Amino acid sequence: MFCNSCGSPIAPEQSICSNCGRSTTGARVACAARTRVAEHVHLLAILWFVLGAFFLVPAVIMGVLAAVITVPLVSEGADKIAFVFAPGLFVVLCVVFLASAALRFVAGWGLLKMQPWGRTFALVMAFFALICPPFDTALGIYTLFVLLPDAAGDEYRQMSQTRG
Repeated sequence: MFCNSCGSPIAPEQSICSNCGRSTTGARVACAARTRVAEHVHLLAILWFVLGAFFLVPAVIMGVLAAVITVPLVSEGADKIAFVFAPGLFVVLCVVFLASAALRFVAGWGLLKMQPWGRTFALVMAFFALICPPFDTALGIYTLFVLLPDAAGDEYRQMSQTRG
């Protein structure tokens, strides 16, 4: 163990640094106050945001494809059924990807701001994420590992009340 002020080595049982005379117990108390959920909830929120951003990429691609396919159909005077199947399919997929990204952003925001509903929403999203490998499944497992136990629920509730 080393002193936070001067960097000199100190024994774990020492409460005062022999080199600079500063207290070493403050760092230990702050370290002991960090709990399991407190250590992981911020990282979970960031990962939900990142996964939401990944879902924006196919949404943009589907929107561009819908626009690119519509232009030749309009210029050639295609039947109405062609508009339903070709660009319509891409528009529907674009909306699905945008909704998926929005739900992931909401889960991340709820956890980041320690909203009382954030844990429940993230757990529901984690269960749905288990069926979409590989990244969704990994994040779903990590979310369930951190937030599912009863003790985690009590800890999250306490953290959200102290923040609010």
